[in-house]
Amino acid sequence: MSDAGAKEKDCCWEKGVTPAGLGERIGIMMPEEATDRRAAVKSNSRYSTGILAFTLAEGTANAYLSRMVPEGTRMIANIAPEPDAYKGDAPFTRLGLAEPETIASGLRKTSICPEDTGTPEGKYLRSCVDIYAHDFASGRTRIYVRSSSG
Repeated sequence: MSDAGAKEKDCCWEKGVTPAGLGERIGIMMPEEATDRRAAVKSNSRYSTGILAFTLAEGTANAYLSRMVPEGTRMIANIAPEPDAYKGDAPFTRLGLAEPETIASGLRKTSICPEDTGTPEGKYLRSCVDIYAHDFASGRTRIYVRSSSG
């Protein structure tokens, strides 16, 4: 990676971001049972991108997602993962996690916006989010959330 590329990768990350604070900022209410909570925000002159991840027991994750994702909206599998191609501006690698776009197995994804949701959890959303659910271990699901706002 060039020096400019390395500077860009490390540039503009907000200090002091907490999972609870970011959750409140974007309107994601994490269940009390959530573990391995991680968060970061990258800002530039035009917008901020928040990344949030937490882990739940599989049953709790499914119940949470059913309260977040509007009825009639289906989470889809990642049928075309691109292991080396994803170069997002606020990568989950910042949190020590794989990029959800690169995960081939056990991943579901969807995007929702505040105007799309009247769901119990979704009604708190303040901006559009991409939500990924990765069944990464027996009985454990990691929820990834990416939110960009102007």
